[in-house]
Amino acid sequence: MDKTQVLLENVSFPYFFIDHNLRILTSSLISAEGVFTELLASEDISRFTNLLKKNESGIFKLKIGNSILSYRIYLEKHDAAHYHLFCFPLSSEDEELRKMTEHLQKRLDRVNHQLKEKKKEIKETVLISDYSADAGQLAGIAHEIRNPLTTVKGFLQLLKPYLFEIGKEQYADIAIEEINRANDIIYEFLNASKPHQNIRTEIEVNRLIKEMEIFFESEAHIRNINLSVSLCPDNPIFYGDVKQIKQVLINIIRNAMEACESIPAPEGKIDLKAKNLNQKVYITIHDNGSGMSEKTISELFVPFYTTKEKGTGIGLSICQKIIEEHDGKINVHSKMTQGTVFEIELPMMIN
Repeated sequence: MDKTQVLLENVSFPYFFIDHNLRILTSSLISAEGVFTELLASEDISRFTNLLKKNESGIFKLKIGNSILSYRIYLEKHDAAHYHLFCFPLSSEDEELRKMTEHLQKRLDRVNHQLKEKKKEIKETVLISDYSADAGQLAGIAHEIRNPLTTVKGFLQLLKPYLFEIGKEQYADIAIEEINRANDIIYEFLNASKPHQNIRTEIEVNRLIKEMEIFFESEAHIRNINLSVSLCPDNPIFYGDVKQIKQVLINIIRNAMEACESIPAPEGKIDLKAKNLNQKVYITIHDNGSGMSEKTISELFVPFYTTKEKGTGIGLSICQKIIEEHDGKINVHSKMTQGTVFEIELPMMIN
């Protein structure tokens, strides 16, 4: 018997050697043959093809014999057309983490749906009713939104120790911070009649950009968009309300992702860059999406103007107001079919 085959048969975990067409050339499993994706659970196939492009590891379900189990697959590139796949079965702790993560994702999906429904109710109430007359109704809606947010926050806090073990605790921290921000927005909305007091602090532009990258990397992956980040070597600092600045960036980046939906995958691209020049900080969001006409650009920041079927038309007008209150401005450059550039200019903090 061939020494290589003897070695493979004594490997304690599934191993596969595949070509660029995903055909199994060699395996530690005697019965394994054909195309590797035939062993994958159907919902994992698209994720696995992305794994090949990124040359990383990932958790996948494999159908081996009569069992379907979760494995962490480590990929090693042999050459331009061949790959080694090392499949390690998950421990009970890893499996529990996976189940908790899946459960949390389902809860987040339900909360997202509830938020969309409540957003419609809030919009209708604000547009057709006097605020003071409907304060009780608005307060009820706010509590309905806060309850699922609190539940999700609790799940995230339970997951933090597991995420810490695999070096991903920052995901939970950012998610919890965003839930807190959502609660703050609800509170400010219900107290709109009171003068708003901005809490301004020193903001490191590179830290802000990194947080946006982490916040959007999963959504970019799902939408097949390449999200790239360029930090500023000087890491300039500006003074502002970090929650409001994040609100602006999240709004603009999400718009960029929607603009890239018309681009065939995987050609959608968003570049998030930071630089400083002449005592000013510049944050640029550049996408290669559908672009905008001159008419759309001229009315972009007009309240209630929107080109989206389900848009409210208030997001960018709020963004402009926030940036202007920070003594900055937003510049927009766009052409139809050639993408859009949003440039946020803010005064840099001088030591």
